Amino acid sequence: MFRTTLTPRTLARSYITPSLEHLKKGAGLKGLFSEKGLQTAWFDRAEFYTEKLNKNLSQSEEKPLESIVHESAKSAAKRDIFNQASQLYNLRFAMSCLHGNDQPTITQRPGPEAILETPKLELNFKNDPKETGNERLSSAVASSFGSLIEFRSLLLNSNKAISGDGYTWLVARKVTASQRESLVSGNVEFDWLYVLNTYNAGSPFNFNKVGHINDLKKQLSKLKPVEEEEEEGETNPLQIKSVQEARDSESYKSTTYVPLLAIDASPKAWLTDYGVFGKDLYLERVWESIEWNLVEQRLPARAPNYQLT
Repeated sequence: MFRTTLTPRTLARSYITPSLEHLKKGAGLKGLFSEKGLQTAWFDRAEFYTEKLNKNLSQSEEKPLESIVHESAKSAAKRDIFNQASQLYNLRFAMSCLHGNDQPTITQRPGPEAILETPKLELNFKNDPKETGNERLSSAVASSFGSLIEFRSLLLNSNKAISGDGYTWLVARKVTASQRESLVSGNVEFDWLYVLNTYNAGSPFNFNKVGHINDLKKQLSKLKPVEEEEEEGETNPLQIKSVQEARDSESYKSTTYVPLLAIDASPKAWLTDYGVFGKDLYLERVWESIEWNLVEQRLPARAPNYQLT
């Protein structure tokens, strides 16, 4: 007599390569990428990051990319998971902001003479968020950066400063209930906009310099020779902070940012269409391709008259 034994099976979930409705295989993105350029900048990289992520998450429960980035950010054991999840999230976020422009597709790459060109000092340029009807975003930009011109200059020049892989972000500093008692429960508000750079697999979600410095201090304290500790007695200088250091640490240790816009600085994004000397032209085309409606939709409500102290 035969008896059948049922063995429970563990189903391995895997991520599928993300897709964006406005980006089609076999086509370019008008005014920004040729067919080959878009294939290199988006499709090839998205498939590569997804494949690498699935190898590291072969037996894990599927979660949103943002959750994986948050959960694995401070775990050395999950470094590979964080790297792939963060790179995939960053790439998808950056490409979601770009919807093309009316310029003709680049047919001739800039030559070495491009690096000797005098920087343009134009006060008027295409794709002004105010002219596209995004008054709330335009007002927040003017309040945080002084003017749209200053914001545009800071955004693009910050990206130029990245020589390898990385992203330049427009982020809103989030105000939480613990920071402002009058905040309505459940609502997300912001008090200020910032431009910041992340490098390689860096994420705006864990962009907290105070936390990073404290982590480094802890690591250095573990490497400190025993003799030095004995000479210094019971007092540990790493635990003593100046008034300003304590104030900064307490004020900003829980600071988080809401990403609104990301610009890809990687040569993989622009080298195919724009060549070695074409990053400036690429960034100008990126600006003209930004979908400000989407950026404004991501902008939280403004916290009235609120500043960190």
